[in-house]
Amino acid sequence: MVTNQRGVGKGLMSEADLSGIHDFMVTEIIKAGGRLDRIYYSTGLDNTCEERKPNPGMAHLAKKDFPAIGFSKSIMVGNKLSDMEFGRNAGMFTVFVSTTHPETPFPHPAIDLRFADLYAFAQACKPVQIPEK
Repeated sequence: MVTNQRGVGKGLMSEADLSGIHDFMVTEIIKAGGRLDRIYYSTGLDNTCEERKPNPGMAHLAKKDFPAIGFSKSIMVGNKLSDMEFGRNAGMFTVFVSTTHPETPFPHPAIDLRFADLYAFAQACKPVQIPEK
Protein backbone atom coordinates (compact mmCIF):
# COMPACT_ATOMS: atom_id res chain seq x y z
CA MET A 1 0.00 0.00 0.00
CA VAL A 2 1.22 3.51 -0.80
CA THR A 3 -0.23 6.61 0.75
CA ASN A 4 0.44 10.34 0.95
CA GLN A 5 0.12 11.59 4.53
CA ARG A 6 0.57 15.33 4.32
CA GLY A 7 -1.23 15.66 7.68
CA VAL A 8 1.91 14.41 9.43
CA GLY A 9 4.06 16.94 7.60
CA LYS A 10 1.61 19.71 8.55
CA GLY A 11 1.69 18.64 12.21
CA LEU A 12 -2.01 17.65 12.23
CA MET A 13 -1.05 14.18 13.48
CA SER A 14 2.12 12.44 14.57
CA GLU A 15 3.81 9.47 12.94
CA ALA A 16 2.77 7.52 16.06
CA ASP A 17 -0.87 8.46 15.35
CA LEU A 18 -0.45 7.32 11.76
CA SER A 19 1.16 4.08 12.91
CA GLY A 20 -1.83 3.43 15.17
CA ILE A 21 -4.21 3.93 12.25
CA HIS A 22 -2.15 1.60 10.09
CA ASP A 23 -1.98 -1.05 12.85
CA PHE A 24 -5.78 -0.94 13.24
CA MET A 25 -6.30 -1.16 9.48
CA VAL A 26 -3.92 -4.13 9.10
CA THR A 27 -5.62 -5.93 12.01
CA GLU A 28 -9.03 -5.48 10.38
CA ILE A 29 -7.73 -6.62 6.99
CA ILE A 30 -6.28 -9.78 8.57
CA LYS A 31 -9.55 -10.43 10.45
CA ALA A 32 -11.37 -10.24 7.11
CA GLY A 33 -9.01 -12.81 5.58
CA GLY A 34 -6.80 -10.38 3.69
CA ARG A 35 -3.18 -9.43 3.94
CA LEU A 36 -1.07 -6.33 3.58
CA ASP A 37 2.66 -6.92 3.30
CA ARG A 38 3.87 -3.36 3.83
CA ILE A 39 2.64 0.22 3.96
CA TYR A 40 4.73 2.94 2.35
CA TYR A 41 3.87 6.54 3.13
CA SER A 42 5.11 10.00 2.37
CA THR A 43 4.74 12.80 4.90
CA GLY A 44 6.28 15.37 2.57
CA LEU A 45 4.52 18.61 1.80
CA ASP A 46 6.28 19.29 -1.49
CA ASN A 47 4.99 17.56 -4.61
CA THR A 48 8.54 17.46 -5.98
CA CYS A 49 9.49 14.90 -3.28
CA GLU A 50 10.26 11.64 -5.13
CA GLU A 51 8.36 9.57 -2.54
CA ARG A 52 5.18 11.63 -2.78
CA LYS A 53 2.52 10.46 -5.23
CA PRO A 54 2.20 10.98 -8.16
CA ASN A 55 5.99 10.49 -8.25
CA PRO A 56 6.96 6.79 -8.33
CA GLY A 57 9.38 6.79 -5.39
CA MET A 58 7.26 4.59 -3.13
CA ALA A 59 6.94 2.04 -5.95
CA HIS A 60 10.73 1.90 -6.19
CA LEU A 61 11.00 1.45 -2.42
CA ALA A 62 8.57 -1.46 -2.65
CA LYS A 63 10.58 -2.97 -5.51
CA LYS A 64 13.70 -2.83 -3.30
CA ASP A 65 11.89 -4.71 -0.52
CA PHE A 66 10.08 -7.10 -2.90
CA PRO A 67 12.31 -7.62 -5.97
CA ALA A 68 9.79 -9.94 -7.64
CA ILE A 69 7.37 -7.03 -8.17
CA GLY A 70 6.79 -6.45 -11.85
CA PHE A 71 5.27 -3.02 -12.42
CA SER A 72 3.95 -3.99 -15.86
CA LYS A 73 1.97 -6.76 -14.13
CA SER A 74 0.83 -4.59 -11.20
CA ILE A 75 -2.44 -2.74 -10.64
CA MET A 76 -2.69 0.62 -8.91
CA VAL A 77 -6.12 1.04 -7.35
CA GLY A 78 -6.94 4.47 -5.99
CA ASN A 79 -9.50 7.21 -5.56
CA LYS A 80 -7.53 10.24 -6.75
CA LEU A 81 -5.95 11.25 -10.02
CA SER A 82 -2.59 11.44 -8.22
CA ASP A 83 -2.97 7.69 -7.55
CA MET A 84 -3.58 7.06 -11.24
CA GLU A 85 -0.63 9.25 -12.23
CA PHE A 86 1.53 7.38 -9.70
CA GLY A 87 0.52 4.13 -11.37
CA ARG A 88 1.26 5.51 -14.83
CA ASN A 89 4.63 6.89 -13.68
CA ALA A 90 5.56 3.43 -12.39
CA GLY A 91 4.27 1.62 -15.50
CA MET A 92 1.22 0.02 -13.84
CA PHE A 93 -2.35 -0.67 -14.95
CA THR A 94 -4.65 1.81 -13.19
CA VAL A 95 -8.09 1.35 -11.63
CA PHE A 96 -9.99 4.37 -10.35
CA VAL A 97 -12.65 3.94 -7.67
CA SER A 98 -14.91 6.98 -7.74
CA THR A 99 -16.22 6.75 -4.17
CA THR A 100 -14.79 10.09 -3.02
CA HIS A 101 -14.27 11.83 -6.37
CA PRO A 102 -17.18 10.92 -8.66
CA GLU A 103 -16.66 14.12 -10.66
CA THR A 104 -13.37 12.79 -12.06
CA PRO A 105 -13.86 12.46 -15.82
CA PHE A 106 -13.74 9.11 -17.56
CA PRO A 107 -12.40 8.20 -20.01
CA HIS A 108 -9.18 9.81 -18.82
CA PRO A 109 -5.64 9.17 -20.10
CA ALA A 110 -4.41 8.13 -16.63
CA ILE A 111 -7.32 5.74 -15.91
CA ASP A 112 -7.57 2.27 -17.45
CA LEU A 113 -10.71 1.12 -15.62
CA ARG A 114 -13.22 2.86 -13.37
CA PHE A 115 -15.52 1.39 -10.73
CA ALA A 116 -18.05 2.99 -8.41
CA ASP A 117 -16.31 1.57 -5.32
CA LEU A 118 -13.71 -0.94 -4.15
CA TYR A 119 -16.34 -3.66 -3.67
CA ALA A 120 -17.40 -3.38 -7.34
CA PHE A 121 -13.76 -3.74 -8.38
CA ALA A 122 -13.31 -6.77 -6.10
CA GLN A 123 -16.41 -8.37 -7.60
CA ALA A 124 -15.03 -7.83 -11.10
CA CYS A 125 -11.83 -9.64 -10.05
CA LYS A 126 -13.61 -12.79 -8.89
CA PRO A 127 -12.97 -15.80 -11.08
CA VAL A 128 -15.87 -16.76 -13.28
CA GLN A 129 -17.33 -20.19 -12.59
CA ILE A 130 -18.12 -22.02 -15.81
CA PRO A 131 -20.78 -24.66 -15.27
CA GLU A 132 -19.83 -28.20 -16.23
CA LYS A 133 -21.72 -29.78 -19.13
